[in-house]
Amino acid sequence: MNIESVAFGGAGVGRVEGMVVFVPFTVEGDLVEAEIVRIKRRYMEARPLAVLRSSPYRTDPLCKYYGLCGGCHYQHISYEHECRVKEKQVRDVFERIGKFDSPPVRAIVPSPDMYRYRQKAEFHAAEVGPEGIVMGFMGVDGRSLVDIDRCEILDESINAEYGRVRRDETLAGRLSARNVFWSGVPFGREGKIDRSVGSVEMTVPVRGFFQANALLVERLAGYAAEACRDSSKGMLLDCCCGSGLFALFAGLEGRGIMGIDVDGEALECARANMERYGLEDAAFYRGRLEDVLERLPGMTDHPVPVAILDPPRTGSTERAVESLAQLASERIIYISCNPATQARDARRLVDRGYDLVELQPFDMFPRTRHVEVAAIFSRR
Repeated sequence: MNIESVAFGGAGVGRVEGMVVFVPFTVEGDLVEAEIVRIKRRYMEARPLAVLRSSPYRTDPLCKYYGLCGGCHYQHISYEHECRVKEKQVRDVFERIGKFDSPPVRAIVPSPDMYRYRQKAEFHAAEVGPEGIVMGFMGVDGRSLVDIDRCEILDESINAEYGRVRRDETLAGRLSARNVFWSGVPFGREGKIDRSVGSVEMTVPVRGFFQANALLVERLAGYAAEACRDSSKGMLLDCCCGSGLFALFAGLEGRGIMGIDVDGEALECARANMERYGLEDAAFYRGRLEDVLERLPGMTDHPVPVAILDPPRTGSTERAVESLAQLASERIIYISCNPATQARDARRLVDRGYDLVELQPFDMFPRTRHVEVAAIFSRR
């Protein structure tokens, strides 16, 4: 079977008797032998058995667990081509799901390093009878746990601390089903820790969300702050603000801030981060985004010329998009690690009076099928 392209989601695309076949761990230009494992109405899924002719884009994976561990999907592809693949996938998703003709996708911003970039990891642990405890990541089947001793995309300080924990039998009783490791932080730390984003120091919750790619996060935050500059002066509304990363960078440019999030511990960090840099014109509200947005017009007399939206992978609800559109902000910057739900929400914003001006992909997750995209919308 000839592989023609790599689909959004990571699998190579081939055809058998005109029907699409998805084959993981392949790349266009490969000629592969594969076994059909699942037949759907419009496509089939297959398991690769052998590469009969290698694509010019194929390379040797660095990780010895590659193909077993479910964390990475593109280590068999040269990094330059991986970036081209992701850029095309963003364009295809916005055409197919968002129904945009010629979506304004810019060249992807690559990661400075395709390995050793992650500053946070969650290792699973499970008891396996008399053999003791297994630690690692979920396998490609999404069910089994792969026992690994290191991960190539993690900061080396995490690998070192993870190795120490694996060797220390006295720590077995402190392990849970999911164990959080941060770069430069001893295992078991609870509460809050500090992170550096360029010259900016931030406090974040140990068990909260924060951008994983330590090498590219400053570039992403700077892009969002730059996009805010093109709107009128006034308040920035930071939706799903977390610890206030984007609000902090935009606030350092001289804006007042309103932030919304469901995570109370993250909001405590956001307040502390604003206070650290003397940003006194900042208010944060806890609650579901759609609930707070519906109350917002009665909560402030300030105009809101610019809003940032950084929701979970599931995207935003239609209620939240409707309420956000009713604020009539001049500019909305929508940041997402899931272009599929982002494209759906982009169509909702465009249908409610906005133009999609720019799509800027950032490769925040090299060697995996994930990609971060910043979308800029302007009010018509």
